[in-house]
Amino acid sequence: MSSSSTSGLIRKPKVFKVDLDGNVYCHHDIVAVLRVAGLKSERHGEEFYGCSHWPRGDCKFFLWKEDVDKMFVERSYGTSTQVTFKDLKIKNLKLHNMLLIEENKNLKAMRFDTKTKSKKPYVLTFVIAIAILLYLWN
Repeated sequence: MSSSSTSGLIRKPKVFKVDLDGNVYCHHDIVAVLRVAGLKSERHGEEFYGCSHWPRGDCKFFLWKEDVDKMFVERSYGTSTQVTFKDLKIKNLKLHNMLLIEENKNLKAMRFDTKTKSKKPYVLTFVIAIAILLYLWN
C-alpha cells in the first residue's frame, strides 16, 4: 500500500542552531539567509531560511520560518505566548549580570582576606623588631 501523502512519511528531524539575536545557522555554521518562496511554490510568498551558499554550493539547508517561530512559543497552564529573541536575550543578560555580581562579591572577599592575611606577617615582624631593639637597648 503506497500513499503520496506526507503524513505516512517519517520525517527526519532538522538540526540547526539559533542564537539569541534570532540568527539561524545552516550546516556550514554560517548565518542562513531569509528568503521568500517564489511563484512556482505551493507556499508562494512564505518566508524560509536557506544556506547563503545556495545555489552555488551543495548545501541543501532549508527551513520554513514558521517552523522556527513555533519553537519559541512558551506553553504554560493551557495558554501559549510567543517568546521573542529579544526576551531570551534580556533573560540571558540578566543571568549574566547576576553571575558577574556574584563573582565581584567573591573577588572582593578574596581581596579582603589577602589584605588581612598579608598584614599579619608585617605585624609579627614589627613586634619582633621592637623586641630586638628593646633587647639591644638594654
